[in-house]
Amino acid sequence: MATSDSAAPNDDRAICAWCRSDLPTTPVAGGLRRRFCGRKCRQAAFRLRRLRGVVPAGATQLGVFRYADPPYPGLASKYYRDEASFAGEVDFPALIASLVDARRTGACLGWALSTSARSLRELLPLCPAEARVCAWVKPINASPRTYGLHNTWEPVIVVPGRRLRPGKRDWLRAMPARMEGSLPGRKPIAFCAWLFELLGMLPGDTIEDLYPGTGIVSRAWAELSSRSSATTSPEVLKATPCRSPRRTTAGCRRGPRRRVLESATTSSVDVATVVNLE
Repeated sequence: MATSDSAAPNDDRAICAWCRSDLPTTPVAGGLRRRFCGRKCRQAAFRLRRLRGVVPAGATQLGVFRYADPPYPGLASKYYRDEASFAGEVDFPALIASLVDARRTGACLGWALSTSARSLRELLPLCPAEARVCAWVKPINASPRTYGLHNTWEPVIVVPGRRLRPGKRDWLRAMPARMEGSLPGRKPIAFCAWLFELLGMLPGDTIEDLYPGTGIVSRAWAELSSRSSATTSPEVLKATPCRSPRRTTAGCRRGPRRRVLESATTSSVDVATVVNLE
């Protein structure tokens, strides 16, 4: 499902930039333009931008990326039998073949596939040689009612579309999703930001979510792509970040939990991009 950060051309409704629902008609103090329907959506978008940090300016050649998060092998009926979109077990050989063929023909620059640790043995032989296995590690304890090894991680098979600098680590430590609905297997915001970095995506690219579920991946990229391209300027990208919280350099302001990178030619903070220190 391709993403879009605006409503259809023939739809003049004001919609939330995160959940895509109608915006309240109550006026905003100071005459500012409302982007979100409430605090929950506004905070979700802020956390996503904070996780991604400063995003480089858009590439000269925009690309399409594909992400598949289907029901894991053998678990479709167990978790999704009552869903309206339930269509039985997924044909993984056909799915991976379609992803490989799309990249070979240029229909997409890169792709990623979420799956389970148990299914790696049968899925990896179907993937191309350049595919990488990345790990989403969940810092949760094993239930005292279980025996033996307890699975607390999920693999993501990635074929990157670009190799960007700086490099990105191939693992993520993040808790499972607690919001954005109740659909089993939905991904947290931290996972979405990490996924875009693994694929090498830049503002202006398109993400096709083949199994959208709650739609969190598409909404996350629409928010990141639009805000990054609107707030990132060449002057901001030239600013030198602080190497240590105790050191400051030209163009940097030191804060308790953030850095504000300012333009090299002006001290106005209206063109600043906030980078999280956590």
